[in-house]
Amino acid sequence: MIKKNQLLLAFIPLLFLASCATKPESDMDTPEYHYKAGMRAIENEDYQQAIKSFQRSVDLDKKFALGYGGLGLAHAHLGNNSQAKDNASKCASRGSKDPEALALSGQVWITMRDSEKKWFKRAEDYLKKALRRDKEHEGSQYWLGVAHLYNYQFDEAESYFRKVVNKRGDYAGKADSKWKLSQKIVRAMPGTPIGKKVALKEKINRADLAVLFAEELKIGVLFDRMPAAQSSGFQTPGQAAQESRVVVPNDSKGHWAETWIKDMIRYGIMNIEPDGNFYPDDNINRATYAMAVQRLLVVATRDESLETRYFGEAQSRFSDVPSSHFAYNAMALCAERGIMQADVINGRFEPTGNVNGADALLIIRTLQTSLRMTF
Repeated sequence: MIKKNQLLLAFIPLLFLASCATKPESDMDTPEYHYKAGMRAIENEDYQQAIKSFQRSVDLDKKFALGYGGLGLAHAHLGNNSQAKDNASKCASRGSKDPEALALSGQVWITMRDSEKKWFKRAEDYLKKALRRDKEHEGSQYWLGVAHLYNYQFDEAESYFRKVVNKRGDYAGKADSKWKLSQKIVRAMPGTPIGKKVALKEKINRADLAVLFAEELKIGVLFDRMPAAQSSGFQTPGQAAQESRVVVPNDSKGHWAETWIKDMIRYGIMNIEPDGNFYPDDNINRATYAMAVQRLLVVATRDESLETRYFGEAQSRFSDVPSSHFAYNAMALCAERGIMQADVINGRFEPTGNVNGADALLIIRTLQTSLRMTF
């Protein structure tokens, strides 16, 4: 009788667990299906929907490692680091023999790179463990390349991207894009920590440009080397410091780039708008960048005729920009000097196109060559 009671007591928890288990409601209601749906939501930046899909996947199967990895990834994008790390750990433990799960845990840590000091070590540990399971695992190689790229180890990143591209698999397209980016950054040779950070940005804003001009182009050094300005009224930094203090734009007080913004205003490279704002967080487009370069050339050469040299040309140099465009002169000046170019196939300058960090740095290097500057 005692043995029967013991067996009954042991069986009760099993019955309880069975009654609590989530049962699929259709043939499509599977952990794998919900995981794929969650990853599509991640691509669309719909992270709340992603969480719902991933949660359903683990509700259906408590051992489904990828579901936990997906939850970690969604929470990482939302800045919920504690939940992201917890789910990344669950993914790696439940999928300790699955390189796909380990790679996903590494991806979670890469996503948290701006807020976690040890992100690179954690990501690298997971990804290298995945490659020990399968040394040719494409996803792990790709994400290791991404990790090195965001850790400013551009040569190592190129090596991994090259391997992935040569596989011609699912990650080949993304790896090729990242490979070209890393090559471009190597050519641009960012010389400062902040230059390396900006180099990885898909879009730069006015604050970023102010910092790049100050730190990578070294405008202060350039102006210190210049003789006293003549007809143009430009000044060296030393001269400018003796004049009235630069008024900080309304929206730039306390901004992380305030110091550099003040320099750009002081030297006459970038202006305050009539409403008293600088708009530091507004994205820079190609036309705006060309105008900033034009102003810099005028300041550096003290040749104000550069600002009107190409206006009124009978035939526009660009297929998408009339010669009456407000920034046409700046675009023509940059193209004439090889600083910024139109598309060689269709002749379009794309004035409203965004400027990414790597391109911004390459333009600065070309500008340095144009000015015959060496630092």
